[in-house]
Amino acid sequence: MGGKARTNLQEQKAEPYDVRRLHPAKKQSAVMSMFDSLEPGQAFSVILDFDPRRLKRQFESSFAGDLVWVCLEIGPPEWLIEIGKRKPAQ
Repeated sequence: MGGKARTNLQEQKAEPYDVRRLHPAKKQSAVMSMFDSLEPGQAFSVILDFDPRRLKRQFESSFAGDLVWVCLEIGPPEWLIEIGKRKPAQ
């Protein structure tokens, strides 16, 4: 996969979560669940085998002010997306 774009989120050491192995009906909910478990300032990356535009719109409508979304690799056949929660303004 391509190089990693720099964000203001904490550096993640984990490998990207690969949703390609999941049943299609469970992919989006799995990504949403991962986001729900993040603390402010944390992020994860995910490998998708579907165009993420619909998922991004869903995230933006639900988490607009808290969302950081960075497309690190554009598909097809796969997309690498970094998704994170912003830290509160200080």
